[in-house]
Amino acid sequence: MTEGTRVIIAAVPVALQAGEPFVLTDGQGGLPHAQFFGTEEAQIRETLEALIVTRRRVFSACAEQLPTRMQRAPDGRKTLEIPYLVTTQTGGDARGWSSCYDFLPWEDQRNHQGVTLKNRLGEFLLTQVSPPTTSEQVGARKKICVLFALEGARWRPELAAERCKMLIASGYLLGDGQMDMMTLAGSRFYKWLAQGLGHLRKPLKSLSMPVELMPERFTIPQFQASMEGVLGEALDKQAFRRNVSNCGLIEEAGGVSDEIFGRPARLFRFKNDVAIARNAQSMSLVLPLSETLTETETIENLLFSHRKRTKNQDEASEEN
Repeated sequence: MTEGTRVIIAAVPVALQAGEPFVLTDGQGGLPHAQFFGTEEAQIRETLEALIVTRRRVFSACAEQLPTRMQRAPDGRKTLEIPYLVTTQTGGDARGWSSCYDFLPWEDQRNHQGVTLKNRLGEFLLTQVSPPTTSEQVGARKKICVLFALEGARWRPELAAERCKMLIASGYLLGDGQMDMMTLAGSRFYKWLAQGLGHLRKPLKSLSMPVELMPERFTIPQFQASMEGVLGEALDKQAFRRNVSNCGLIEEAGGVSDEIFGRPARLFRFKNDVAIARNAQSMSLVLPLSETLTETETIENLLFSHRKRTKNQDEASEEN
């Protein structure tokens, strides 16, 4: 990277809680990030591991790079933003995790509040180009209708980043350098979160859920609830089951769920080739301490260390 360029490595950590997408903040209303000058690309993995798995004790995660942006300050200095979508599980520490829809409520179209807000935002944006008197305004009006599902257009969950960008440009969300006193987050927070959510939603139409978001074994209703949570829209139950049976991504894991209420459901898991392909497509982040413990704190190694200490103590006694 260019010497003197300020680099911002940002993580958008997303996990599921009861089928709902949650994002991990840095404790101050922002996203985990680090800044430095002229960093090498080899440091990106170490930086993300330090931000997510080491600091927050997340056992493992997968990272995918989101679109980058280069900005130039008035003094000529460049700033390169490199955000990453980090998919993982919350683990035992739930502190710092908040629902993605607390920050982007219009993206949840499963409830009346989300639908109403989406419509109001779309109508607010339409007033800025009404009446359309130029070809640019006509094009802008069509774009607003597509993004916010107005005038007969269908909802497109994967366009979350484009909706957020338009809301920032309109002044509804704060621009760079401004601060939202409710969330202590500037537009970078919204922009990165919307990019991550949109990127996560794109493959879900083909039921290609990142394997690290789901538990090792899950039921079909749990799978559907997770899909609906990430997409922010309800799915037809019968059509979903039919598509799952034809997708070839999951297989029966044996056994049934231990749900107290309702009839126990069969358990499923992702096929091995799906998990392998997922690892090949993303950057794996692993807690270094867990690897160290796995390598050193086996019973054999502990016994060997004990025997070695005892032998050294006996040899020292004989010399004395």
